[in-house]
Amino acid sequence: MKVSINWLRKFVDVSETPAELAEMLTMLGLEAEVGLDFSGFDNIISAKVLSSTKHPNADKLKLCQVFDGKDTYQVVCGAPNVNADQTVIFAKTGSVLPGDFKIKKVKIRGEKSTGMICSEKELGISDEHEGILVIPDNTEPGMHISEVLNPVFSSLELDILPNRPDALSHLGIAREIAIKTGRRLQKLEILSNLNPKTKSETVQVHIDDPDGCPRYIAGVVKNVKVGPSPEWMGDALKCAGMRPINNLVDISNYVLLEMGHPTHIFDFEKFPEKTVCVRKAKKGEKFITLDEEKHTLNAEHLLITNGKTPVALAGIMGGLDSAVAETTSTVLIESAYFDPVTIRKGSKTLGMLTESSRRFERGADPEGAVTAFWRIVTLLKELTGGELVSEMVDSYPKKIKPPSIIFRKSKLENIGGFPIPVKFIEKTLTSLEIDWKKSSKEEWKCIPPSFRPDLERESDLVEEMIRIHGYDLVPSAQSFTSLFTYDAPDPMASTGKIHNCLTGLGYRQCFHNTFQSKKIASISGKTTVAVVNPLSVLMSDIRTSLLPGLLETIDYNIKNGTSNLQLYEMGQVHSQEKKGFDGIIEKGALCGVVHGLIHKKGVHVDDDREQSFFSIKGHINVLLKQLVHLEANYQECEHPEFDQCFTVSAGDQSIGVAGIVSSRIVQALKLEIGEVFAFMFDLEQFVNVIDALLPFKAISPFPIAERELNFVLKEDIQAGEIKNQIIRSGKGLIKHIEPVNIFLHDSLGKGMKSILFKLVFQSDTKTLEDKEVNPIIDEIISVVGNKFGGKLRA
Repeated sequence: MKVSINWLRKFVDVSETPAELAEMLTMLGLEAEVGLDFSGFDNIISAKVLSSTKHPNADKLKLCQVFDGKDTYQVVCGAPNVNADQTVIFAKTGSVLPGDFKIKKVKIRGEKSTGMICSEKELGISDEHEGILVIPDNTEPGMHISEVLNPVFSSLELDILPNRPDALSHLGIAREIAIKTGRRLQKLEILSNLNPKTKSETVQVHIDDPDGCPRYIAGVVKNVKVGPSPEWMGDALKCAGMRPINNLVDISNYVLLEMGHPTHIFDFEKFPEKTVCVRKAKKGEKFITLDEEKHTLNAEHLLITNGKTPVALAGIMGGLDSAVAETTSTVLIESAYFDPVTIRKGSKTLGMLTESSRRFERGADPEGAVTAFWRIVTLLKELTGGELVSEMVDSYPKKIKPPSIIFRKSKLENIGGFPIPVKFIEKTLTSLEIDWKKSSKEEWKCIPPSFRPDLERESDLVEEMIRIHGYDLVPSAQSFTSLFTYDAPDPMASTGKIHNCLTGLGYRQCFHNTFQSKKIASISGKTTVAVVNPLSVLMSDIRTSLLPGLLETIDYNIKNGTSNLQLYEMGQVHSQEKKGFDGIIEKGALCGVVHGLIHKKGVHVDDDREQSFFSIKGHINVLLKQLVHLEANYQECEHPEFDQCFTVSAGDQSIGVAGIVSSRIVQALKLEIGEVFAFMFDLEQFVNVIDALLPFKAISPFPIAERELNFVLKEDIQAGEIKNQIIRSGKGLIKHIEPVNIFLHDSLGKGMKSILFKLVFQSDTKTLEDKEVNPIIDEIISVVGNKFGGKLRA
């Protein structure tokens, strides 16, 4: 938001430089920086145009003689409004204009030009570039630009947080300066005796939706004369970033920027029934706004109608058909309070962010609607000659009551960490315009002003006290104490190790939107959690799985020429296990996917090597060995997101699943990606395994004994099942077992395969002999034969 410093001076004395003022506001929590400040520009001065004649070689150019108080310069100028005896802003040769535009001595169509006569756009004041900026004739030539323009156009750029709608105005910023400095705040100028003696016009207000429009004020003003705004108002609007249009439109915009309350001025002839109705739009209803855009509305939009047809999108923008014109002589003033949620919904669904909606959706002042109405009437009377000819109709079906807050000095000092005097507290409460009453020695009952909807609880008042006291004045301490008693202040700290390990394995981290369409969110087979106020149907539910986002990223990369991918994401997933908020389950999840080739054929690689389930399995094994020092165990299972799936366990703890991604999901997402392999872990369980303390186990000093067993089995029997059975039969002496070869051939028999297992035996107490190992081997052969039909290969 742009704020005119000259405008602020109408409400409070400002003696600080723009930089000092920006620093003060920033320390008050209103991030500010200097906008327009001409102090740093050299060789840009006021000057007098002595003569202006036609360029001998160009129809649209003029030769001007410009006097800077000492010397005369010839300047070629293309502005149509340049004339002799004007006082202008002159940029000499060597000066630098905003945007780092350096002025040089040049020849234009054969004529020398030593400098530039500046327009508002070239000076950064506005976008006006059709003509030069003409300044008052009583300005002495040779004055530095800052002496001429800073009093009118110096400004600040502010970034106002959404919870501070009161600061979206010059009065609001001036109030902050007055509170901080202790200076007097001037009130708005509203003429007395504005009520009409005779009421020649009437207007009725009907509010069909009091939740969307708790308050609506209207009145009729006659005999207005449409024309240009006075120079002071035009300059103020330009400095604040608005373009002057005509006095009626400018008055409404001026009040918006002055006190932060949006209003609207309608042509009263567009209200033949002299009735204003506030209602919800009908689904599919069409409406054309002032910017000549046609919008299709839904039942969430709020409309202002003339009793029959819509004339405005409430709180967002007026309608094209009801706009004031040059012939308008009677106007209807609207000053209302609209529900923030209703306006935000309507604004977002249409993709319209206006100065009006920006303020209403953050929370306007319901009591400010009255002040804004009379301020509009005052300015219409002063600038257009209009007279109020109706009463102020104030329809207020749903009263907005401010909260009552108990504020304690002990709470303030506990949070702030330093003592604050009672005198300062009461002075600050008064300057904040909070209605307070002392309920005990160090306790106050407070009612915030209506323009501060962000003050809802005691903590908000604590923040205000510390903010006004000064964040920079909060004393530092050598030591700190707190009520924080958790043994593990960051229970997910080990996720950093996971990130490092996956990055080392060649994975790239992805971040996807938590919100998805219901169709995508429900693909996992879990019940989705619906969003109460979704921005669109594509973001209506919270994701139940990380997998769809990663699959869509694979598809996007393939379509852009990259098909060899290893991606992962770590984030939260939600599911609705029971009804109500208590039935929403939130879990941390880790998901990784691989696609395409591991290695391409090259100098060091004989053939392309494709990703497979064993790629994922190898990555999981590395993760567990490096982070947990355990081997992964796999057990086949069923899972709705996988065509073939295995549970993954570390020790006795199941941590997730891995396998081949379901072709059903790929087809449902309409992706063209082929086969994808993935793992999905419960992040909390995985972190618990990582953080678990492993008991110390001494390294055995005794030698190992190695054996190999080659079994012939049916093809559908998995090596993992045999491995687990061998370990169970090993009587604790098998330290390691690994399938080292799988052989398929017709000589073994139809549907048969052979698996070669390598077994490592070791005792912690003695050297093993054949008489101790051989009985275990015999038992393993017997169990595998009886349970799996396996035979030793000859």
